[in-house]
Amino acid sequence: MAEPVFESRVTTGVNGLDRVLGGGYPEGRIMLVEGAPGTGKTTLALQFLVEGARQGKRGVFFSIAQSRPELEMIAASHGFDLDDIEVYTPELGERERTEVFSVDSNQSDLVELMEDVAQSLDKHEPALFVFDSLLELRLLADGQTHYRRELLNLRRKLREVECTSLLVDHLEPTGGERNAEGVVHGVIKLETVTPPIGVPQQRLTVTKLRGARYTQGYHDFKIEVGGLRVFPRVIPEAAEPVRLEDRLEPHHEALARLLGGGLEFGSSLLIAGQSGTGKSTMSTVLCADAANRGLTAAMFLFEERPEVLRDRSEGVGISVEKHEKTGKLLIHHFDPAELSPGEFSNAVIESVDAGARVVVIDSLTGYLEALPDRTHAATHLHTLIQHLTRRQVLVIVTLSQHGLLGEPPKTEFDSSFIADSVLLLRHYESQSEIRRSIAVVKKRHGDHQRNIEELVIRPGAVEIRELSEAVEERVKTASSLGGS
Repeated sequence: MAEPVFESRVTTGVNGLDRVLGGGYPEGRIMLVEGAPGTGKTTLALQFLVEGARQGKRGVFFSIAQSRPELEMIAASHGFDLDDIEVYTPELGERERTEVFSVDSNQSDLVELMEDVAQSLDKHEPALFVFDSLLELRLLADGQTHYRRELLNLRRKLREVECTSLLVDHLEPTGGERNAEGVVHGVIKLETVTPPIGVPQQRLTVTKLRGARYTQGYHDFKIEVGGLRVFPRVIPEAAEPVRLEDRLEPHHEALARLLGGGLEFGSSLLIAGQSGTGKSTMSTVLCADAANRGLTAAMFLFEERPEVLRDRSEGVGISVEKHEKTGKLLIHHFDPAELSPGEFSNAVIESVDAGARVVVIDSLTGYLEALPDRTHAATHLHTLIQHLTRRQVLVIVTLSQHGLLGEPPKTEFDSSFIADSVLLLRHYESQSEIRRSIAVVKKRHGDHQRNIEELVIRPGAVEIRELSEAVEERVKTASSLGGS
């Protein structure tokens, strides 16, 4: 990354992209926005001009890729007002119409087109300018040399006007020409990855930004009513490190005893167990404990619907709705097939920005389903948790393990290394009944009890009881506690 040069920035109209670029587009510079059809290039350009117009800056949109009705349709779909933007939409081969521009495929018509661009710049002297798109310019040029010469002429004119400019282009296949990338100040690439199930996953990357800091890598985004929303990737180092000042002390005396007094803020807890062992219940217990202390907790659900969580929790004596009404418990539900990892991570961080001190991800299995590429699942999750714990947040993650009663529990994903503490839940059989056990098998920050106890989830209460020696031996034999 280049050394930073402190220069003025112009907002892109997209808060997340401003953060990626370190404040926005460099003022007076030329940026290239490229991508395949449908990736949001024109929408991003319109957001730039619309936000500029709102701030009183004159903008010009010069398009040979879109007709005016097409631009107005795109703008209307997002609620954009083009009244304060000068729009030029030349039509090829219609030179006889004085109110529009015309271009033919020969060199002389290309020169006339570029003259019309220059005239529009001289007439309006815009602060912001968009040219859409370089593909048509490239097709009209008589070879690469001619195309590059016209690019250089356009760059010279834009520098004379001293406007902040966007050049829109279709992303060429690997190995194609890169003339435009060489003459601009910065390059933003938009792309779409379509998974077998669910919505397309859209992302962008800044491949060049001369003399300025920016956040490298891929950043997820989505196109919705109102334009693009960009979700900058999570960087743990961007969060200020914190010290472990206090901890969450469960009101359940037995649970607090198992945890060595409680869970430190700025640490992470993994609650692992087979289906029905009480993982979601235990995470809700800890959230309620935080709310009772006046702290805010945020639960992010992938599998269980919020109304089911509320009903089930009320049934065991946890008043979820009471804490929701006071704003101390925030419940969010996500469909794994409908969001990107970046969108989820930014939603979690926004809850922390709003004051959440406890964050629950229920469950890790659902989180994995949200990732189009599971090979980087550990990295995604570890990065998010590291960022949150640096901000003194207690992060609780649940993990569903395979295996029924009497079967050794199995996990496809090795997740124990991401957690500072591990709470292990199991099923076991006793006197013709299926019961639950609970044990703390890991705690980095401080000591903890290492005995196995019974977890009782019954109408009106959640309890932890001591096991008899005989029952404890059967539990140890029936389930592999070391297989977390």
